[in-house]
Amino acid sequence: MADLNWKEFTQKLVVDYCSERGSRTFTLEQFNAANEEKILNHRTANKHPFDKIRQQLQVLRDSGVLTFISRGNYTLRQPIVLHGELQEDAPAFVYDFVPRQDRERCEKREYAIETFARNKGWVKQAKDAHGYNCLHPACRNTFRKPDGVPYIEVHHIIPLFENGEDTLSNLAVVCAHHHKMAHFAEVAVQTKLKDLFLGIVDERLNAGGYQ
Repeated sequence: MADLNWKEFTQKLVVDYCSERGSRTFTLEQFNAANEEKILNHRTANKHPFDKIRQQLQVLRDSGVLTFISRGNYTLRQPIVLHGELQEDAPAFVYDFVPRQDRERCEKREYAIETFARNKGWVKQAKDAHGYNCLHPACRNTFRKPDGVPYIEVHHIIPLFENGEDTLSNLAVVCAHHHKMAHFAEVAVQTKLKDLFLGIVDERLNAGGYQ
């Protein structure tokens, strides 16, 4: 990666790191520790490479690639598919997505990633915390896959492109029907579902002792 400038190098490190961890949210300390050798070996003329990395994370934040959550904590917002996020049978349009400002396009992108995400990382955490039944209280939509496991989808209650975090407190397990409603229904319905799921998730996580 020696041919990359510092911004390109840092962005690639972030994407690769999030892909390996199966999570888009990370701390600066964890990131530097995991990538120490690569950072030290990139453009060795720079005597303060970790200061340079911190600076470039700020640049990526300002350009909308990252969001700064709290001191030393970041979430990757870039609308790309991370390695291992999608199953092999994911629809082709997911892979050829070109980032745009259009909200509908962003919604379709995020919905596709959530729907076809593998059962790992934050997806597994959400299922472990909430089980395999849709969190909507009135929902009776359920079925089992050929392997006998109940089918459920994991949803960012506040979308990533709206500065939602890739953390357990922002994840709901929902059926395909309510997942589509949460993304594509009229605004009033989306808002009602968002408030409903945030309340249910907060109550469950507090009751279960999750941090």
